[in-house]
Amino acid sequence: MKNLTAHYNIYFNAKETLAQSEFTIRSAYDDDFNQLLPIFPIPDEQTSSNESQHLNDVIQKANTIALEKYESNWLDDAYLLLARAEYLKGDFYNAVEYFSYVGITFPKEKKNKVAAYLGEAKSDIALENYKDADSLMVKVQKLNDKYFKDQTEALKAELALHVGDVKSAIKFLGNAVNATHDSYRRIRWRYILAQLLEKDHQENKAYENYTKIVKSNASFEMSFNANLSRVRISEAKQGKDFDKIATLTRLLKEDKNKEFKEQIYYQIAQAYADKSDLKNAIKYYQISAHTVPGTVKQKGLSFLKLAELNFDQLKDYQQAQLYYDSTLQYLPKTYPDYKNIAVKANNLQYLADRLTLIDKEKKSLALADLSDAEINAKFEALYKEKERALIEVQQNQSLSSQSSSFNNFNSNDKTNQSSGGGFYFYNSTALSQGLAAFKTRWGNRKLTDNWRISSGSLGNDANKTANTNTYANSEENVDLKTLEAKKDSLKAAYLKTIPYSPEAKKAAKTKIAKALYEIAIFYKDVLKDSDLAVATFEQLVSNYPNEIEAANVYYQLYRLTENTNQTKAAEFKNQLIAQFPNSVYAKTLVEPNFGKEEEVLDAKISDAYQGLYVLYQNKKYQIVLDSMEQLKVKLGSFKKMAPQFDYLKALAIGNTQKVPEFLASLDKIVSTYPDDHLVTPRVKQQIDYIAAHRGMFDTRPTALVDKDGHEVAQEPNVTYTIPKAEPKPIKEEVMIPVPEKKEEAKEIAPLKPEEKKVEPVVQAPKPEEKKDEPAKINFSKNTNQKYFVVIDITDPKQNIAAPFSKLSQFVYGKYDPSAIKLLIRVVSNSDKLIIVSGEYYAKSDAEKLLSDITEQLPKIMEGQSAQYVKFVVSEDNLKLLTNREAINQYLKSFSGKK
Repeated sequence: MKNLTAHYNIYFNAKETLAQSEFTIRSAYDDDFNQLLPIFPIPDEQTSSNESQHLNDVIQKANTIALEKYESNWLDDAYLLLARAEYLKGDFYNAVEYFSYVGITFPKEKKNKVAAYLGEAKSDIALENYKDADSLMVKVQKLNDKYFKDQTEALKAELALHVGDVKSAIKFLGNAVNATHDSYRRIRWRYILAQLLEKDHQENKAYENYTKIVKSNASFEMSFNANLSRVRISEAKQGKDFDKIATLTRLLKEDKNKEFKEQIYYQIAQAYADKSDLKNAIKYYQISAHTVPGTVKQKGLSFLKLAELNFDQLKDYQQAQLYYDSTLQYLPKTYPDYKNIAVKANNLQYLADRLTLIDKEKKSLALADLSDAEINAKFEALYKEKERALIEVQQNQSLSSQSSSFNNFNSNDKTNQSSGGGFYFYNSTALSQGLAAFKTRWGNRKLTDNWRISSGSLGNDANKTANTNTYANSEENVDLKTLEAKKDSLKAAYLKTIPYSPEAKKAAKTKIAKALYEIAIFYKDVLKDSDLAVATFEQLVSNYPNEIEAANVYYQLYRLTENTNQTKAAEFKNQLIAQFPNSVYAKTLVEPNFGKEEEVLDAKISDAYQGLYVLYQNKKYQIVLDSMEQLKVKLGSFKKMAPQFDYLKALAIGNTQKVPEFLASLDKIVSTYPDDHLVTPRVKQQIDYIAAHRGMFDTRPTALVDKDGHEVAQEPNVTYTIPKAEPKPIKEEVMIPVPEKKEEAKEIAPLKPEEKKVEPVVQAPKPEEKKDEPAKINFSKNTNQKYFVVIDITDPKQNIAAPFSKLSQFVYGKYDPSAIKLLIRVVSNSDKLIIVSGEYYAKSDAEKLLSDITEQLPKIMEGQSAQYVKFVVSEDNLKLLTNREAINQYLKSFSGKK
């Protein structure tokens, strides 16, 4: 039954989902036909992001088999699916681990073993680990398998290309083309084969393969480029220089290409873009977008290129935002990169909104400087424009009422024929009706690109009312009489927006300054455009120095220019220091040790706390209380660690006095630190516990006693997590990168008591005595990196599936599955590592996770091997654990620090 449910209920669905995701990601890959195409396009984060949910579903289903059906025959298939999903997500390190695990753990499953080797080789190529990929291909060759012949030959071609062996690559890829039964691979690999043959000066064979592409069901773009390559080869034989643009222009005139005109214009634009002729590239992209007839998707792709050119090349972000808007209107939502395009469009909308606000406020301020006559003239001009728009709408509506029904406009009666025939755009009646309906909804807008978000006339679009100074409350379908009746109220609303008072002007300028600051930060952090960020900050500090925190802006300017324009950077630094000498920004630049006193005091407080904690552990309770008072006088205050100190004091009181005094000290903590999220909740629980067992506590000589003094916490040890050191105030106030250079701040939190008690080895065999001293590994001592928990099963006979399943059930049951991940790594065919990965950038956090796992390990390893060790390791050091000796050295070097 387990085999049946694992196969049909889980595996089959996961496999289908993976196949669909693979197709979508493959479709999203943007091939550059001017270059040699990759044999296996490598997934990246951007192309895979739209499928992340589906791929996570595949991983979840595969893990379900590993967790619940690990005794079924589909365990190796599940891990293979998991590996492929990780590969498609672009997480190649994880893919390597899972592919490797399948290849080593399931030697009898020859087909999956070969698939695992090939998948691992592809992942290694993606990571540029070509040596490892070569080794894996040797293993595949030794198996002499009948499976995956096409992929094996294609990977051999890929590795041959890496070393520049074109002739071998041609041979292997030719074999792959002949061996494959997959039409996509056959067409793609044949095109690449033709490219390689052309590169190897085998023009006749290249021409022959390009011809096969043209005659196949290849995509238009590939077929079109294959045809261009044929033209190039033919003209080269005739002694002509190939001119791609001239050839494309010539193809436009051929009748057989009429239905592909918009795509040919797109190709011409691409050719100009490749030559960095942006003016002509934009021209032909626009022609492509407006070619009639044309496909909706091609319009979307042309607008997308226009958006990208304005974004990446011209840095015209407002125009880019308009083109992105048009792109989203035309591209289908099923387009592979649609979500990423929408995200970028929304980001640029953030910019456009602020630029619109600035324009509105500037116009309002400009009106405040005009005379009454000039303001009246402006209002009358706007009113007349609205009036003309309404007259035109009413005329069109009148014409529509006299014509036939819109639904019958293309019937074959004489009226329609005299109006321009059956085609919609030749029919004046239909056009007038459409125009009337459009203007009723959108107003008298100019016919132009991106009309939807252009700032049209007087607020006919309800979504644009915020961008205009007048008619904010006018109805869309108002008639002339109503408009005239409302003229006075409209004028009053118009005048109301003008900031006459100093306070109103100040508010308008503050809005502009805030928007400019947000735009500058957007340029700097989102668009990574330092030049525009500098220009915007300069505009801000020059025009609105009283509406902003100028010291902050000068500091931003200094940081943006210190590596690119030292002269300007020095100028900004001098202005900052001269004008704002007492600001934290100026002090940060002038005093290299600014804030160090704060760090030193924090370190002293932390050290003092650790000392008291050691005294408490040694049951020196009265000394703890006496020392606490002395420290308070010496240090002045315990600052952010005050709740921890008071809690330790309360515990000391509990061990020396009766319940009333102990409860009083606990109550004081609750009242003094009501917002504390660490100690106060624990203290409240302890107060409730005492209340529920007051009779037991009243009989004691002291509230807490040695043998069960920690009962109150309902835990084996009185433990509480010390919060990490918060950044210095200056780092919180300065909303910019803190000056680099500084040495790393010390971890001020003392080691937790349980950290010292966590043993690195659980029931592990005694290490053998070393006869020869092996080469010493220099492990990294860098603490500013990610940490992992590792369970190392050192018994080579132990199958890792069962403990991995039980550990996964525990971890995923206690922690958010989206925030934590379990991996398997086999080291030198001896050690099998279960690696628990999460966002643990402090060693203490990883050790807390290890402590939780340690409590469950007896159950997890029940009935399994007794040979295992457990430890925490940093990301850099994990990469060094490549054999048993390396693991032993690591444990010897770092076990004392746990």
